[in-house]
Amino acid sequence: MTDLFTAHQGVEDDNMNVMCLGGQITRFNLAFKLSLTFLHARFKADERFIRRLAKVATLEK
Repeated sequence: MTDLFTAHQGVEDDNMNVMCLGGQITRFNLAFKLSLTFLHARFKADERFIRRLAKVATLEK
C-alpha cells in the first residue's frame, strides 16, 4: 500500500482487512498516516460491494 486513497478505499469498498507496507520504501510518517487511515475506514455495505464479496467467496470455494 502506497497511498491514502488505497488505504481507505480497500476497506470501504472491498472489506479489506490486511495492509502490507514496503519496509524499505515506506517512510515512518507515511506508514503512520496509512495505518491510521486504514484503521479508521469502515466497510460501506452497499449492495454492489456485498455482491462483489459474494463473488470472491464463491471463487475461494
